[in-house]
Amino acid sequence: MEPDAVGLRCDLTSCNEVDFLPIKCHCNKVFCRYHIPLDKHTCASLDASGPSEERAPIVKHRRCALGDCKKPSLESVISQEVNLETKPTSSAACTKCLLSFCIDHRHPDLHSCTGLQKQESDEKKDAQDILARHFSNPPSHTPMAVRRTVKPPTDPKKLAQIQKVTLMKMRHSASAGDPRDKSSTVPVNERLHIKARLEVTGRPVQERVLWFRKSVVTAGRALDLISANLGVPPSYQTPLCLIKTSGSDPLSCSPLQNDLLLSEQVEDTCTVVLSALPHSRSD
Repeated sequence: MEPDAVGLRCDLTSCNEVDFLPIKCHCNKVFCRYHIPLDKHTCASLDASGPSEERAPIVKHRRCALGDCKKPSLESVISQEVNLETKPTSSAACTKCLLSFCIDHRHPDLHSCTGLQKQESDEKKDAQDILARHFSNPPSHTPMAVRRTVKPPTDPKKLAQIQKVTLMKMRHSASAGDPRDKSSTVPVNERLHIKARLEVTGRPVQERVLWFRKSVVTAGRALDLISANLGVPPSYQTPLCLIKTSGSDPLSCSPLQNDLLLSEQVEDTCTVVLSALPHSRSD
């Protein structure tokens, strides 16, 4: 058989068709895709009468291992170079499941390869093991960085900066302690911004950010306005007072004097507690 301009001619005499992708059989002849099956061209490798050393090795899987596919497997049609001491130096079997398939089903993802599925399962298991080793069983204790109490800075400049930022935030969220005051008529520099907290027995603790006029509101007037803003009814029997808290020295807390201006006793961003009047003051 002489090579044509393109491809080769089938060695089967009755065919002699030019095939662009001819396949070489174990019998060292070239056939087209229609006559490459061993039983389609009277393959010499199936002839058991010849000497055993002259016969080409017969591959176990002659057909595609995929279901009802009748196409010849690659191993049954591709001539192999035989090493007498070991085994064929090349193989057309699937490297994952070691089965032999035709050219259309040779890729692992085209024949639902069990070897590929096992490999993916092993890889998934390995990934889960890695995640379990490094990310499971988180520590039950709270990290030291979270539990550490944040102490206020002692540097006067830093304290002034913190107070300035706090005041800016309170100005955005504060509401007028006196409902007769309007934000549009009272300049910001004439307002006193405080955080009022209710701590009265039998009532839930609550807080509100309020502002009052610095030059008008006394502590006594602020006491009545804060009570109304925090929902304390006028019929409440226990005498109440306003107490200025001191973060640096809690023992120095004392009731405010009702006859003096609120702005003379507390400063911006201060916390004022509405509480029951101590017995020493009720006498």
